[in-house]
Amino acid sequence: MSRDVDVVVVGGRVAGASTAMLLARQGHRVLALDRAALPSDTVSTHALLRSGVLQLRRWGLLDRVVDAGTPPVRAVTLGFGDQRVSIEIRLENGIDFLMAPRRVLLDRILLDAAIDSGVVFRGSTRVVDLIQDRRGSVHGVLFEGEDGAVEPVTAHMVVGADGVWSRTAALVEAVTHKSHRPTNAVHYAYYRGVPADGFWFQFTPGVNAGIIPTNDGLCCVFAGRERSRLADFKVDPEAEFEHLLGIGGSDLLSAGREGRRVTPFRGTPGLPGFIRRPWGKGWALVGDAGYTKDPISAHGISDALRDAELCARAVDAALADPRDAEGALRAYEEQRNTLSSRMFSESAALASYRWDAEEASARMRVISDTVRDECAFLESLPAWGPVLSVA
Repeated sequence: MSRDVDVVVVGGRVAGASTAMLLARQGHRVLALDRAALPSDTVSTHALLRSGVLQLRRWGLLDRVVDAGTPPVRAVTLGFGDQRVSIEIRLENGIDFLMAPRRVLLDRILLDAAIDSGVVFRGSTRVVDLIQDRRGSVHGVLFEGEDGAVEPVTAHMVVGADGVWSRTAALVEAVTHKSHRPTNAVHYAYYRGVPADGFWFQFTPGVNAGIIPTNDGLCCVFAGRERSRLADFKVDPEAEFEHLLGIGGSDLLSAGREGRRVTPFRGTPGLPGFIRRPWGKGWALVGDAGYTKDPISAHGISDALRDAELCARAVDAALADPRDAEGALRAYEEQRNTLSSRMFSESAALASYRWDAEEASARMRVISDTVRDECAFLESLPAWGPVLSVA
């Protein structure tokens, strides 16, 4: 049966733009939609761990992020109570630095790469409904543009990359296999003049805080605590933020005081964690739409880049052989779950704040081992599709 396009991707940020780009590189006709007028900023953990940097390099996009002025991060400080552990980022998997690009920059680079690869993108466009047959198979979407007119577009596959509160997931009634309630309230602001030679992630009982260098000479300074204490922040944000940094340690507080806050505070009162079934007849989910964990691991962007390729490979296989579409999509789910299960459980445990410094250190070691295993897996994947020139 003919369709207007091969794939509609709902969502044009990290997971959506990457998935759309990879499918277009395979020669598929892809339409990407987002209700926002991208590129635009969004609440984010900022940091790219080694696996995320690796994906950008594998896709030929890393130089674009570096050339845009994103500072390479070659050291990480992990604080556990009064203890400080300094880690040098050594060459592994062809990567010897981490990074934390501003989202407006990273999203623009990924979306531009998708468009350069042949993706048709429409921003300020809201998906109203899915086109489904009587058996529940998805065959496209109904979307509303800026003029308010509702239009249909048919597709062989619809990929929901529309975030934690995914409308796509709600419309297909995606089943949730694991979940945890919101427990961690995090706020951050951008500071200028903070002395930082790398990432600093601090775990002191009751507080998770730190410093993340990003573009334009700014640092993202953040602090998180148990969600029940959110009211303290609402009364006097500046005082409460400084109080939390002080709990993290006098050195962390001093570093923050050396800088000057140049933006308002942003953040979240807590996000739910879940692992959903990410596929069905004619649809798939990727990124936070299918798998969300607490941001305390700073691994959300890296996971989105990883899963974009897993999803795109599965969708490509499903389109190539519709008779085995279920097998390809099921394999995507199984691989995603295998790579995500430890990170999901460790993030939930850290976000509960029911730990002492020793336990936090042990859980961060598990997260580090998980990233190492993830990089090994990504490196084992065969080259897939043409790499976009970065000249």
